[in-house]
Amino acid sequence: MGWVILAISMIFFLIVGDIDSQQNQTSRTAIQTQSGQLYASQILTISNRVNDWRYKTGQTNGTVPVDQLGLPFTPDARIQYRLLQSRLWIWMPEQAGLVDALRAQSRGSALIGTMRSGQLIWLSGLATGLTAPQGVPEGAVVYLN
Repeated sequence: MGWVILAISMIFFLIVGDIDSQQNQTSRTAIQTQSGQLYASQILTISNRVNDWRYKTGQTNGTVPVDQLGLPFTPDARIQYRLLQSRLWIWMPEQAGLVDALRAQSRGSALIGTMRSGQLIWLSGLATGLTAPQGVPEGAVVYLN
């Protein structure tokens, strides 16, 4: 009789442990999704503000000071941006959920890629042939405008 109670107890604890593990995984996934959405929102807002700045000033190269953008938030320090040959490059180290959130919030923009072997590679897998600004690290997610 003791073995039966022990076996039932072990099965009970295995089931409870699995339920707890599933809840933890769900929580981690939700946090990653929310973080990715926040970073994507910041990247796209910066893109819009820099484009407004570019329209007003005619600037085609260099950086725009953050305080000149009138952002309603302080951007994450890992988000970098630079104008190079009239293209706006915005990049950030890969974060869980960032690429999916950028794709969703930009309504499927094809101008999202990652830096691999010193080249910007679109999400479709094609190399762009564009020269990236200095400082874009390997593996960074890049939004080009």
